[in-house]
Amino acid sequence: MEENTKMKILLLLATVFSCECSKVLMILPLGSASHKNIVTPLAESLGQRGHQVTVASLHAGSANASRSFTDLVAADAWNSIKKVTGEFDVFKMREASGGKNVNSQVMKKVLHHLPEYCNAFLRDPGVQDAWRTKPDLILLPAFMNECGLALVHKFKVPFMYVTTSGLTPWTADLLGNPEHPAYVPNQYLPYRDHMNLWERTLNTVVRFISPYLRNRLVMSRLDGVVQRFLKDPFVSLSEVEKNVSLVLVNSHYSLGYPRPLLPNVVEVGGMHCRNPRPIQDAELKHFLDSSPVPVVFFSLGSSIRSDQLPADLRNALVSAFARLPYRILWKWEGAPIAGLSANVLTRAWLPQQDVLGHEKVRAFLTHGGLLSMQEAIYHNVPMVGIPLMSDQHLNVRQVVNLGIGRELTLETMNSHSIMEAITAVIENQSYRDQVKIKSALLKDQETPSLDRAVYWTEHVLRHGGAQHLRSAAANMSIHQYMMIDVIAVLTLAAVVLLFCLKWLLKFFYCVLLFALKKASTKLQKSIKGHLHIE
Repeated sequence: MEENTKMKILLLLATVFSCECSKVLMILPLGSASHKNIVTPLAESLGQRGHQVTVASLHAGSANASRSFTDLVAADAWNSIKKVTGEFDVFKMREASGGKNVNSQVMKKVLHHLPEYCNAFLRDPGVQDAWRTKPDLILLPAFMNECGLALVHKFKVPFMYVTTSGLTPWTADLLGNPEHPAYVPNQYLPYRDHMNLWERTLNTVVRFISPYLRNRLVMSRLDGVVQRFLKDPFVSLSEVEKNVSLVLVNSHYSLGYPRPLLPNVVEVGGMHCRNPRPIQDAELKHFLDSSPVPVVFFSLGSSIRSDQLPADLRNALVSAFARLPYRILWKWEGAPIAGLSANVLTRAWLPQQDVLGHEKVRAFLTHGGLLSMQEAIYHNVPMVGIPLMSDQHLNVRQVVNLGIGRELTLETMNSHSIMEAITAVIENQSYRDQVKIKSALLKDQETPSLDRAVYWTEHVLRHGGAQHLRSAAANMSIHQYMMIDVIAVLTLAAVVLLFCLKWLLKFFYCVLLFALKKASTKLQKSIKGHLHIE
């Protein structure tokens, strides 16, 4: 055995035996496979440090995934979700809506069936092991996964939120974190930190109304499901989540805008990003290594299949790829495409980070998912975004704002626009220069994002929660936090002061008037007396 291997084994054993091992439960009742990909590196790292980690979700891990944690899969619940909601074919939904944005359709479907999804997950045989052993800590996503709070209520243990996107207003409110709408753009609005009057007005309205809507549309509707499941009519998920210890936020200022964060709000954006590994597929490796020209990587992510593309869009892509002087690597899940040019290689699955990290890959044609965006920036690859649903429109807008890519829309996409956008991000050095700057900022951190996530998770475990990090603002009422009572007191004091000043002025005026009148009377008497004497 090599000396380096022995040292690695000794270090691993030292880590395992030196740490106080705990039981960690990660719950993902809803969401795509990409949401699980956010927490998987954390689960693996905690498992490698000796903790007993269990991940309960709708999706099984990849066959070659690490075995450092237990993977519980709610397969029956996932099948029920697909039966109730149907396949999320973005392109068919867009066609059915007359070409309108599909986000409202997706949100309506999810919200309408959310109680059914929650009930199916809680009762799924595949995740029942999660109920048998009390964990020391629970982690769950902060939006649409509040069903997992049922386990927090059951076990009465500390828990942490992990956001799959940025910090939501309601999560900020739970911790008392400043969310000033004058310069903190809401994550659901396409605004920058410098907003005009109209944008600040709408940003303020959305900031304060979104927690109310979430409570009405999500929390109150899940209460009944959890109450029936736990046979406890007094469960209130809104009360349960107030005890959140800490929030790991999948964001970083280099990819957005600087904003104030309390110590129990920790940015871990890009914690799933890693250095590229050697590509095992011999044909793929040769296709990349031997390319005399730049390579374009095209993928629509883990939830949207390329073979769902409408015929006109697919033909436009095929035509554009044939005319481009580059090699194209296409994540294509369907049958072979007729008439595909020789410069294109397709695969049903691709190791995305290994591909993006290859020196020949110079552009990423992407749907604009947050994880894909972070990976592209990490690996210095400018993007051409084709946003389809969810937060992808905002992510691609941010790519454009940061100067690290271009945007294509389904309404205007054609062979020419595809060629023009891809050629621009490859040939225009400014895109590559800007993405290098952002990549350097993303990597230039005091500790790597994943290490920071591990540290703060273990910090919460060591101290049985994180009440010492909790701001007093979290327990303030809205009128206290917004200082409405202070403003009222100061306003009342100003009114009283003005009233007193007015009274004093009136009093002095009356005294002066009386004195003048008395002096005038005295003068008149004196004049009359003087005339009488004469």
